[in-house]
Amino acid sequence: MAERFHLEHASTGDIFRRAVAEGSPLGREVEEYLDAGKLVPDELTSRVVEQMVVAQTTDYILDGYPRTLQQGRDLEEMLRRRSQQLDVAVYFDLSDELAFERLTGRRVCTECGANYHVKFMPPEKDGVCDRCGAELEVRSDSAEDVVRERLKQFREKTYPLVAFYEERGLLERVAAAPAPGEVARATEQVMLRARPQ
Repeated sequence: MAERFHLEHASTGDIFRRAVAEGSPLGREVEEYLDAGKLVPDELTSRVVEQMVVAQTTDYILDGYPRTLQQGRDLEEMLRRRSQQLDVAVYFDLSDELAFERLTGRRVCTECGANYHVKFMPPEKDGVCDRCGAELEVRSDSAEDVVRERLKQFREKTYPLVAFYEERGLLERVAAAPAPGEVARATEQVMLRARPQ
């Protein structure tokens, strides 16, 4: 969607994983939260989003943020200070069972970082990266116990954002169980309504 609509794609997960891989101070600070399946504290996450995204550009997709009501309020305040507003909040609706299957099946290349899924996007040769031939491993945030904790955290801390954005008339639901192409088409329709070309 970022490419289709010429928007910056800002994923807090990618930002944090890159910081961990680089061994930066931010990476050291967030690593323990990521490995345990816990959310990075609101204040730190919001500060990173403001400094690395909101203050840098006006046209972006936030992926993985906000994840708590406090982060939702933080984002409103960041945008208010810049006389900006959110176009839409997309909620990808998926059962816990299917989310568990999708998350625990993720694999990542130890060398080039390419992503795979054992069922939905497997490599040509089991356990080996198609791009560079390096070994694939389970992402640290995809271990079963970590995923169970993430789903618990989602229900407790993230799901309340559905009502938060519904109240503001910004929420759009997309059924996420269908095939990726179908989900992409539905998401594109949401984006077209929110940002007519």
